[in-house]
Formats: sequence, structure tokens, C-alpha cells
Amino acid sequence: MALIRRFFSGILPANTISHSYLHDLSAIALLLLPLTLANATAILFGHAFRLLDYSTVSTVLFQLSNMLINIYPLSFCVVAGYYLSHKTSINSAVFIIYSIALFYLVSIENGSLSAGYYLPNNPFLALISALVTFLYCTRFNLRFLEPQALDFASRLFKHVAHFFVFMISALAISKLTVKIVALFTDVIGNNGADPLTFFGGLTYQTILGLLGAIGINGHNMLFATKQQLYATTQANFAAYQAGDASLNVLSQGFYDAFTSMGGSGGSISLLLCILLFSRSRNHIMLALAATPLVIFNINEVLLFGLPIIFNPIMIVPFILVPLVSFVLTYFAITYGFVPPVESIVNWMTPPLFSGYIAMGDNIIGSLLQLVIIVIGIFIYRPFYLMFSGKYSVHLQSIEQVSSIEKSTFKSLLDNVRSATASSMNKSLAQQRLSSMMHEGELVMHYQVLQSVATEKIVSYEALLRYKDGSGKLCPPTFINDFQLLNAMPMLDRAVIEQVLKDMQKLPLSSEQRVAINISVASIGQGDFVNHLLSRLAHYEISPTWLELEITEEAIINDKMHLLGTMEKLQSEGILIAMDDFGTGYASFPHLIKYPFNKVKLDRSLLLGSTTPKGRDLYHLVAQLGSVTNCIMVAEGVETREEYDFIAECGVDVVQGYLIARPQPLADIIEKYHSA
Repeated sequence: MALIRRFFSGILPANTISHSYLHDLSAIALLLLPLTLANATAILFGHAFRLLDYSTVSTVLFQLSNMLINIYPLSFCVVAGYYLSHKTSINSAVFIIYSIALFYLVSIENGSLSAGYYLPNNPFLALISALVTFLYCTRFNLRFLEPQALDFASRLFKHVAHFFVFMISALAISKLTVKIVALFTDVIGNNGADPLTFFGGLTYQTILGLLGAIGINGHNMLFATKQQLYATTQANFAAYQAGDASLNVLSQGFYDAFTSMGGSGGSISLLLCILLFSRSRNHIMLALAATPLVIFNINEVLLFGLPIIFNPIMIVPFILVPLVSFVLTYFAITYGFVPPVESIVNWMTPPLFSGYIAMGDNIIGSLLQLVIIVIGIFIYRPFYLMFSGKYSVHLQSIEQVSSIEKSTFKSLLDNVRSATASSMNKSLAQQRLSSMMHEGELVMHYQVLQSVATEKIVSYEALLRYKDGSGKLCPPTFINDFQLLNAMPMLDRAVIEQVLKDMQKLPLSSEQRVAINISVASIGQGDFVNHLLSRLAHYEISPTWLELEITEEAIINDKMHLLGTMEKLQSEGILIAMDDFGTGYASFPHLIKYPFNKVKLDRSLLLGSTTPKGRDLYHLVAQLGSVTNCIMVAEGVETREEYDFIAECGVDVVQGYLIARPQPLADIIEKYHSA
């Protein structure tokens, strides 16, 4: 278990191994309950119609059941992949494709495809495939593939390369698993686990339990041993019926009828233990849902839903109960308390009925099974109560920080709903941007910034606008869509490109600059400075003509190495302005920490200056320029009264509709030449 714990700790946060992971796995399994319950219904009615001698209907129902059983592992892979995809940056559909591809490759190499349907039929490999995909996708992040994005071609190339590397890795993993499984099978096969002897049978049953406890079908791993057991049993039954031999104590029928009741691990005892002793409503509902399957010896709902696999507490009784069943049945037959097993029953035959049939239609076989089931209940009881207690403590800790409704299963569904809503929002944003690009165009406007002292133009702020198909100018609300699609760096680079082109035409003096607003995402890119300087060199524009405006959001993002970026830009002659001062979280300390050249006072401060206290605050803020050695800019000045007030406060530069509205480049040039 330590090895398994370390393996999962490399994938999931350390504290979630015993709580979050197990309960998430439970939620995943519960999502497949409709499939498993449909399977149980098909089996139930299949047996019923067989008893009523409707063989055609019965055959169809058993075919349906067989199909559902074969679909289960693949469905488990899809659901697990869908859940895990929301913990990565990979699109859910892409993640699921990766998981299924790996699942198929590993299954094909290991011969784990169902004969009739050619579907992977190992739930354990399904889970491992989803987890390996998760590990790969968290180590190698990939941006969302958006067909309408301007950098779609480069993103598509990265996706192809990402998938190609994954498939090469998956192929290598599938080849490796063949050797591991072969080695593992060889080790198990040569361990002396002869199921026809007492100690060999205990070893055989222990191996089956250990493998089942980690989600592996032990009968597949011990296929050669089981074949030999079946052949020997058939030969012994034939010799007994011919009067040439007595019945063996140990046989295929012995194991099927008395060590696997309700599925591996004596799961019917666990089911009844939960129904009798559990105080957890979730566990009781799980047990009720699992009942139709456990009756027919199918225990996947309990195995993955409680769960039992990778559960260090529940693994102990899961292995112990079949061993106790083996010993009790062996000695009961050996000492003549019950007759030997004389037939092999269908593995789906319900408990009590299977014992009755196995011992030649003798009720004592049913009574022996009943005794074993009761003993199994009390073996499971202390372990289940210990596990249930930890489960309850975990739920209580959740309740302390949230409502009782926030169970793991509900949280999973909330995550799914949230992810679906996010995908829909992104899709709508994508459609809006696509429509914009086809019906209109993005254009640059420039707004004058004027010196209060000299009333001369000191700079222009580049502002992005959208012109629709009819020529109507629209405000930049579309920027929210770019942010939603994580496409702001792409938009910023397009803006930089257009502004630098326009700067070649702008009538700039040596004292004037053009300011560009830069997003948080762009500032955080490692190559931002180099890209900007390379574009300035390309257009032969001096960095001393450029100014960048950043919001306080970039400052408070711990991931941004903003100080180093600012120093590099300023060393080239580019000025840095803090935009929207007064709307942030801790503006004053940031002015001390970062070497800004300009501070732009948000209009909200000016609107608040209608009261004496507001006017005093604005006046105080305006004086920060002398302390921080920054040029103070008043934004949003629209009336003469506001202008006179900010001039009185000592503001250096003014910007607003009173001075000039944002204008297209052509109007700026025309106004310059007409002056």
C-alpha cells in the first residue's frame, strides 16, 4: 500500500489520498449506477424468463446484460477522464480521447478485449489509463483549442505534437505493461497455489483477494490455474457419476458457491453489514443500489463505490472473509457435516440458491452459506465501522466550512455543471468574436493628454474600439471575451503592432509619447520585453516615444516578476504608468515598492470630490507625486469646474472629454496639419 500511496501522491495533493481521492472515486462510480442497475435488471428478467421457458426473450436479455458488462470498463474510463479533465487545462473531450486511446492500446497489448464486442474489459486498466493521462496533462499544459482564435494554427500544431508524444508514450507504456503482467503472472503461477490442496487453496484465494483489492480480476491473472481447476473438477464429477471415484472436497464448484458469494470478498456480507449497522445515509443508499447486482454476484458498485479498492481498512476483511469461508466449508465437508459439492453452478446464481444446487439440491448447502454470510457480516462489522467513522469525520470537517449539501458527489456534479457553463460561455464568447471579425473591425483611437501648466499635448493614449458593419463605433466590451478565452496576450500583440504602425505617421515631438494599455497576462509572459523591443526595432521607433499603462491587478499577482520587467523596460527609455489608481486593493504601498513614472488617478476619485472629505482626499492623493517622484494624471475630467479643482490640487497632466475625446488617427493628423 505504501507504493500505491506514493504513486497517487505524485498525482494528487498529499492530504487527499485517503479522503478526496477515495470519495471522488466513489462519486465517479456512482455516476455509472444507471448502467450497472440496468445490467442487474437485464440479468433478473433473463433468469425469470428462463424459468418461465421463454428462452428467446431470456437469451436477448442475457445478451443485453453481456453488452452492458462489456461497456462498463470503457464507461468508467470516460467518466473518470471527464472528472479528472477539470483538474487540468485540457478540454474534456480531448482528455477523454487521450484516456480511451491509452486504454485501448494497453488492453490490446495485454489481450484484454472482450471476445464478442472487442471492448477493453478491465476496470482497473480503465482507471489507470485516466490517471496516467491526468499525470501527463498536468505536466504538459496545453491551451484551449479555439477554431476562431487568431493563433489557431500554432495552437493546432502544439495539440498535434502533444497528442503524438502522448501516443508514443502510450505505446511504450502498453509494451511495458505486457512484460510486467507476464512477469507478474509468472511469479503468481509459480508460487505453488494449487487450489486442489488445503494450503494451496488458501494461497490461491489470498492472491485472488489481493488482486481484487486493487481492482484487478484475479481470475484473469490466474487463468491457467483456473483452467486446470475446471478440467480437474469436470473429470472428477464424471468419474463420480460413473462410480469410479469419490467427490473431491475442493473443486471449481466449491470456490464458486462458497468463497465468492455476492462477488469477490464475500460482498454480500458487506452489503448486509452496511444495511444493518451503517449510520451513513450515503452508504445505505449505495448498498440499496448495489443490492440487485450483489444478489447476482456482481460487486463493482461496492468495489468502486464505497470504495474497497485502495482502501487500507476495507481490504483486510475483503481478503479475510473468503479465507474464513474456505476454511469453514473445507472442514464442514471433510468431517462430514455437509456433503461434498457435486456440480458447478452458474457464477451469477444468487447465494443460498447456489449452495442448494451445488450440493445436489440439498438445503444444507443453503444453510451453510447462510452461516458463512452471518459470520462474514460480523467480520466486516468492526472494519466497516472504523472506515465509516473516518468517513463521518471527513464529512463533519466539510460541514464546518460549508453546508451539509456539499457532499463529494454533489461537489463533483457542481464541478461538472460549472465546467459545462464555462464551456458554454467560452463558446458564446468565441461566436461573438468570430461574428465581430466577419462583420466589422477593431480600430485604434487616440486620446490627448495635456499638461496643466503649459496646456500642451504631452502624450496620446491608444484606445481600442470596435466598428461594426454599419460603421457604428462600439465601446470595448468585447475585451471581456478575449479575457474569458485567455487570449489577451494575442490581442495585446495585435494592438502593439497597430499602434507602432500608427506611430510612424503620428506627428510626435521629442517630448511626446504614446501610451498603450497592457494586460496582466501579457506582462506575465517571459518574452514580453524582448518581443516589444524587437517590434520597436522593426518599425524603427525609439523606446523613448513609448509608454505602457498597467493596472494594479498585475501588481498583486504573485506570479508576476513585475519589478524586473519594469526595470528592463525603463532601462530602454520606456515609461511605466499605474492606471486606475484608487480602484485597487493597496495602491499606496505599491507606489512605494514599484518605480512608476506616472500615476493615473481614476475618475471615481474625482466623482467623490463633491464632499469636503472627498476633496481633501483627492488633494492628498495628488501630492503623492512629489513623494514618489511620479507624474500625476487626472483621468475623466469633463467640466471646467473639475479642471480648475485638479489644477488647484497640483495635478501635472489632465485627460478627459473636456480636453479631447478619443479620435481616429486620421483626425489627429488632420488637426495637426490644420493648426
